[in-house]
This record gives sequence, structure tokens and C-alpha cells, in this order.
Amino acid sequence: MELKQVALALLGGVAVIASACNSGSPPAAGPTSQAPPSSSVFAKGRTVTVAVPYLPTNFNPSTPAGANSVTEMVMEQVWPQAFVIDPEYLANTTGFIDSAEVVGLSPMTVSYVVDPKATWSDGYPIGAADFEYNWQQQLRTSPLLASVGLLAGYRDIKSISGSNGGKTVTVVFKSPYSDWEGLFANLIPAHVAQRAGWVSAFAGFRRSKVISGGPFIVSSMEPGKRLVLTRNARYWGTPAHLQSIVFLVERSDRASLAGLQNGSVSIAEVTPSPQVDGAIARDQAPGSGLSVTTTPSPVLWQLVFNLNDPVVGNRPMRTALALVTDRDQLVADSVGLEDPLTVGADSRVFAQGQQVPGAPAASPTVYNPVRAAALFKLLGYTPDEYGVLRAYGTGSPLTLTITGPRGNGVIDALELQLQAEWASCGVGLIIHNVPIDDLLKTALPQGRYQLALAPYVMPVFPTWDSIIYTDPVLPMRISFPPNLGMLVVGPGGPVGRSPGLTTGGTWPWSLPTPVGTEPGATSVGAVTRNVTGLEDPQVAVYLEKITGELNADKQYQLLSKLDTLLTQDLPTLPLFQAPVSLVQQADIVNVSESAGSAGPLWDAEDWVVELASANS
Repeated sequence: MELKQVALALLGGVAVIASACNSGSPPAAGPTSQAPPSSSVFAKGRTVTVAVPYLPTNFNPSTPAGANSVTEMVMEQVWPQAFVIDPEYLANTTGFIDSAEVVGLSPMTVSYVVDPKATWSDGYPIGAADFEYNWQQQLRTSPLLASVGLLAGYRDIKSISGSNGGKTVTVVFKSPYSDWEGLFANLIPAHVAQRAGWVSAFAGFRRSKVISGGPFIVSSMEPGKRLVLTRNARYWGTPAHLQSIVFLVERSDRASLAGLQNGSVSIAEVTPSPQVDGAIARDQAPGSGLSVTTTPSPVLWQLVFNLNDPVVGNRPMRTALALVTDRDQLVADSVGLEDPLTVGADSRVFAQGQQVPGAPAASPTVYNPVRAAALFKLLGYTPDEYGVLRAYGTGSPLTLTITGPRGNGVIDALELQLQAEWASCGVGLIIHNVPIDDLLKTALPQGRYQLALAPYVMPVFPTWDSIIYTDPVLPMRISFPPNLGMLVVGPGGPVGRSPGLTTGGTWPWSLPTPVGTEPGATSVGAVTRNVTGLEDPQVAVYLEKITGELNADKQYQLLSKLDTLLTQDLPTLPLFQAPVSLVQQADIVNVSESAGSAGPLWDAEDWVVELASANS
């Protein structure tokens, strides 16, 4: 793929607690690898091996079985991508597209000019027929996927037509759609899928079905073991530098690190840890060695509130709990023990390190135990002689339960730190952990929690998270303890109810999700629907405005206002973006993490193996 850059319109042990509970923020995160030599000699061909935890079972990422990060990584280099996302949150057209631009606003019209030589590996031309078929099928299948953000764009398309032999594709929208660069990724070959089916054609590996329209083609697969991409001999553009990319199944970070050290693995994404640092330090082979770059991943861990709970369903209570939460200290004494560069997250909309020109910053909830104590008192909770918050000072203690994923050392440490922070302010916290699949598939969507710690995904296009904060999957079952139910607490309304809370709200471009379900959550390893029960019509209003705003500066301002609104509603409290370490053999050049779903594979056609440097 030859990349052409355009600007994106939208951008995706417990410490001792002092009485003031203050802590300094760790330094900003940044890469730890060194730049390659300025003058080098590179190999022609070569093979690079990428460690992955599993292999695709369906090669179409726009199917429930294919909607996962590994399938996205594999198919990024196999199927045409209208745009790819680089590490700076910029969209780049690829060799498949000569140009893509908005050519009209009344109605909004986008023209894609496909390379005249672009063909599928079986000889069929790539063109308008593929765009039209993909549009129709996305309308059918997107509601079933974990991420339904792009459904709004496909629904907004009025027509698709082709000219110049199908090489000029004209897409007309019913109304302006700001996220249009996110459409038509992983373009599926229409002539194959029309015969064999959008889903069934790509279930399992069959060479005649999983054809290529990109720099590489899937040449072989051993289920559960390895998958091989080789250079596509019929690719019309600049050939990839590598001869092949092997995806090797390594089911743990430990196994990936062992493979990197013995040379069976070339590249792996792992969780930062002292073991990673030790592997880098021990690998001192002359002329080789390992390098690592650690950056924030798109995975955002949040403290989740069940708004149907009679205690934390009350917004002033959520605000008070947020005010006694020192996020900097939480991060420093949990994930910070593995990666000291990780900082606390303030936003549900803007990713860490994302440049947001012209947009005022949202107002995060800042640690303030004094203000929290005043709110607790207003809610009827005052400390007893031991500092424990009790209803009216003598009643039941304020004790909450948090549900998190079992077996995650970072989250275990964070829970203990949170428990200690809240205890210092009189709030009891019971920790209840379950397997991550149970957390995502059962506890959260069925409302079987009071508080939870859960992973979310920060998408490149923020409006793609619309369904995370609209269309609740939980039924409204709010009830109030009789001794607290009539307390008036100012702008928050009565205890247990937030202002603007409604039942039966409608959301114009999203879709309802059956109560107690969360499609695709376990496959993507993150929350995919609104499991908090938040129903604030203003959130939907902002998201609809943002989706139709084509001016980048105005759009950023609207996003910031949405961020502020969500901070006021507090369905969740952002904690940190999980860091990811990209470890590689040091002689592989041009490898970097993208902000999109393809991870380091976003530009793998540019990877090259360095043989020697002019300075050596």
C-alpha cells in the first residue's frame, strides 16, 4: 500500500494513604525504542513472524466470528482498505485508492477513484460493484457486531454508483456524515461473497474464497498453530518488501517473550512488565537484539456504576465517590508498577496523546475529599467515632461491592488501592472478582453488579462509541431505601435518580439491544453496549450533532462538550488506557503501533529487514 495522508475529521501493592491522599502524576507516556540508523542496507524479501494468541475462524472482520483484533491484523494486508489509521490518528488512503474526497455538500457526496489497475488476485477488477455490495451487507450484519458505530454511516448512504468502468465510485449521503473515512475498510470481494455468502464464504480457510486485493495473500494455515501471508504476485501496486509474514500462535506473554529470545518470533504485543524489561536487557547478541516501544493501547479501563442500583444510581453519590478517588495514585500503584509512564485518563472521548486543536478541555472530576465529605453529609452519611460513614452517623455503614476480572494482577492491585483510598474516607468496599468472560457477558449486561472495573475501547472515531452511552441494555428497576428516598440533594434531584432520566428513549442512528445481552463483548474483550443504564437524551443530541458536523474545529468543540456532559452524568469514571509493549527483533524497520484496530499491521507492506548499517 502506498500511503497518502489526510487529516482525520474526528481524530478513538497498596500505597500508604495519607490523610490528604495527594500524589504526583507520573510523566507522560512515550516510546522507548531507538530510531534506526540513518544509512542502512536492507534485505530483499525475508520472513517476519508475528505472535498472536489465536488464528481467525472467519476471515471477514464484518461478521460476529471475525470481529476481533487478530482477524483485523491478518486481513489489513489482504483486503483493500479505503483508509488506514496511523499512530498519529491520521487517516491515510492506500494504493487501492488514487483519491477520496468530499465533492459536494447538497447532498454530501464522496468520490473514490480506484486505481485503474486494481484487481483481485483471481483477476476480477476491484470497483463500484464491491462498494455497493459491501454497503448492502453492512446494513444487514452491522447490528450484530460488537462495534456498531459505522452502522450510522452505512444507514446514511442514499446511493452508490460507478463510472469509468467502475473505477470512479460516487457515494451520496442522505445527510452530512463526518466519519466517512471509516467506511469501506476490509472491502470484501463481491463476486465471491455473492455466490458463497457474506459469512459462509470466509468461514475457515479456503484458498478460492479468501482471495486478495492487497499486498499479501493468505497462502496457508494450520488451525491453532500458524497462518502464512505471502507476497501477492498479482498485486498491481508497489510490492511489499517482505516475502512473507507468519502469524504464530503463542498463548501467553511468557511464550511470546521466549519466542522473541530464541528467534522463533520476530514481533509481539505484550503487556509491559519487569519480565519484558529483563528480556530486553538479557538479549545482547552482537548485531541483533530486541527493542521495545511502549504506548497507550485503545483499551480504556473504567470504574462502572450501575445506575439502576439504589445507592450508586444517585448522581451526587457517584460524584462523591469520584471525588474520593485519587486516579493518579490508583494508576501509580497498579499499572504504574509495570509501566511507570502510564498516566490516569480524564476523557471517555479523546484518547491519550490525541491532538485536539481548538477544543476546550473537559472538566475532569478532580480528587477532593473535603468536597466529597460535604456531599456525603448532604446524602445523609456522616462519620462515626472511627471515621466510618454511616447513615445519619449511627445507621448502616456505607459499604459497596465492586466486581472485576479475576486473575488480572494490575486490576487486583488497583482494587486494593481503591479499597484503601475509600476506607480512608469512611467508605467500605467489598471486592468480588469473576472470570473476564463472565464479567463482560453476564454480570455487566444483566446488571449483576453495583460497581465494576471493566475495559472499554477508545475508537479512532469517537462517535462510534455512541451505543456505549445510549440505548441501555438494562431495564429500569430503581427503588429507594425508605430512610433516604425523600432527601433533596440540590441539582442532582432526589437520592437514587439523576435529572433527565427517562424510560423508553429513542436514539436516531443506533439500535436497541435486548435486555441482558452484549454482542461480541467476549470476543473483543471489552464492553460493547450501554451496561450502565444511562438515559440522558442530551448525550444522543450531542452525538447526532457531532456525526453531522464536517468542520473539524466545531466537531472537536462538540466532542469536548459531550465529554463534559458525560463527566457530569458519571455513568463511568475513566481510569487509564492500558499500555502495550511492541517488542521486536531490532533489525526489523518501519514497525509501529497504529491507533486503529489493525495494530502494528497497519503498514506491514513497508516492513523491511536491515542487513547492515553504513555506520557499523
